[in-house]
Amino acid sequence: MVVMIVAMLVCVAAGGVVVGYVAVEARRDGRDVLTPQGEQILATVKRQGDELLGRGEDLARRTAKSVRQAGS
Repeated sequence: MVVMIVAMLVCVAAGGVVVGYVAVEARRDGRDVLTPQGEQILATVKRQGDELLGRGEDLARRTAKSVRQAGS
């Protein structure tokens, strides 16, 4: 069973390497990897990720502050 899981992980990693290589080569040739709609979705996801990161950091600060105050 472990051998099968490792083999699956190797296949997924190899697929990721191939997709990454093709994307890099396409970008070097000046071709767009994503359609305009795909680029828009990616920009939205990045923006939302930044917002979530900020909220997560804020929550971590408030939690750490509460824990420090409760320990004192």
